[in-house]
Amino acid sequence: MMAHTNRHYHTFFRYFSQKAHLYTEMIPAETIVNLFNTNKDIESNDALQELLGINNSVRTTNNMEGQGPIILQLGGHHPQSLAQASEIGVRMGYNGINLNCGCPSTAVSGRSQGCAMMRNPSHVAECVERMSESISNASGNNWNHDVELSVKHRLGVRDASTYDAEHDKQQTDDEAYQECEEFIEAITENSKVSKLQVHARLGLLGDFTPERIDVPLWTPNSSMEQRNLKIDHKREQYKAKKLARKATIHNRSVPPLRPNVVNRLAKNHPQLDFVTNGGIKSMEDLCHRVDGTIIMGGMVGREVINHPCSFSGVDRLWGDTLPEWTREDVILAHIQYCIQEEERCKGQSSSFREILRKKLVAVPFSLFAGEDGNNAYQRTIRKLGNRPGRHMASTILSGALTHVPSDVRAKPLTEFTPLDSIETYSKYNQRSGPLQRAIL
Repeated sequence: MMAHTNRHYHTFFRYFSQKAHLYTEMIPAETIVNLFNTNKDIESNDALQELLGINNSVRTTNNMEGQGPIILQLGGHHPQSLAQASEIGVRMGYNGINLNCGCPSTAVSGRSQGCAMMRNPSHVAECVERMSESISNASGNNWNHDVELSVKHRLGVRDASTYDAEHDKQQTDDEAYQECEEFIEAITENSKVSKLQVHARLGLLGDFTPERIDVPLWTPNSSMEQRNLKIDHKREQYKAKKLARKATIHNRSVPPLRPNVVNRLAKNHPQLDFVTNGGIKSMEDLCHRVDGTIIMGGMVGREVINHPCSFSGVDRLWGDTLPEWTREDVILAHIQYCIQEEERCKGQSSSFREILRKKLVAVPFSLFAGEDGNNAYQRTIRKLGNRPGRHMASTILSGALTHVPSDVRAKPLTEFTPLDSIETYSKYNQRSGPLQRAIL
């Protein structure tokens, strides 16, 4: 998830699961390539290591063997940059490379990325073909022999301004199945794509408010009245972000969920591994969606971040069990990790260290969700987290922990209050920042 599943979160979640497949946030391929071009010695490229140094960080910090794979999720639509970024990901030690063709945000799809790419399956096919060639070449150089190429996508795409949700809900799964199958056949024909993560909904592209199109924009031929119009650029940027967020939220709820389409696809394409995504809010939902099918697993984002303890038993799906970590064990281990990270970045600029601290304190924000003391714990992190120049991340978390009763800290991760039983707040802003009560 964007702004959430960074390398620090991966390190944190390994205390909950050793076997779960972890994905990075969607990272633009061109960003990776540009950082690499500044210094092609990966080991000494600090900026690239900060962005992508997830795999080694997780394995070294937790000292655990036999962990599940870590997958680099790429965003972009240029075949060459996607291929280059894939090779860099292999060299960085990732177990898999994933192309995101499912993000509906206008900030992404407006640049012909994310689920906007589903409009042109042949272009996606060219992208994954180049990516698979690049991965094969990189693997041949002994960087990583077992790298899996996958694509995350939706059942199809529609124009948000003309989409009729009520009409769509009355339709059978056949149309969505046909559209999705054509996309899958196009992108897997000549590439080595072996796994597909399917969000079992349509993707809605564009603004949900068509009237915004009528906002006058300045052009060289505009009238004098338009030329003299003062534009508050910060305000317009805020509006654009708000619209993008609104589009993302609508895409998770407006189109009907059709998980049976994913089941049919898995049954009719046994040569591919399918992962179902969308609407999974608990371990019970995950088991219900997967049991009795040939689907290999489920992908969960927001719910794990909102309530990580509710997925602490996920390794049982592999027949394994985790040591009975307590919440205190986890938060103290993360505090120690914060100390190590700040020590490692001591020579960096003050602004770099402030950004790092914000990321570090955001990771365990929902560790005590539904428990006594959680409100004060989260308020302290929010308050002090907005002053990263004054306080180290370890100090902020240690101060927040004092508000949590000792009996709550001593509870095992596997003992938790179900998410649907936790008090919700209907008036909080619908944002996706890491320091808020719930990620919408």
